[in-house]
Amino acid sequence: MTITAERLSDTEVKVENTIYSFDAKIKADAFQQCLVNDSVETCATNHAPAKTRAVHEASGEPQGEPGSIISPSLGGMP
Repeated sequence: MTITAERLSDTEVKVENTIYSFDAKIKADAFQQCLVNDSVETCATNHAPAKTRAVHEASGEPQGEPGSIISPSLGGMP
């Protein structure tokens, strides 16, 4: 029962819609190896991540801070 995991960096592993962050590469390696034979829940328990976060899709909320919209002047020179 292999689960598809995408390695985002030395310390981050993406599984489905969750990114698991670890404080060391060796812990991320162990978590990813665990996924070969066990469930995500089991691996997250046995190789606890430092934190997890949801994956935001490109079609989700806009990124960055909203700015002001500046319109071009409609009149001529003052």
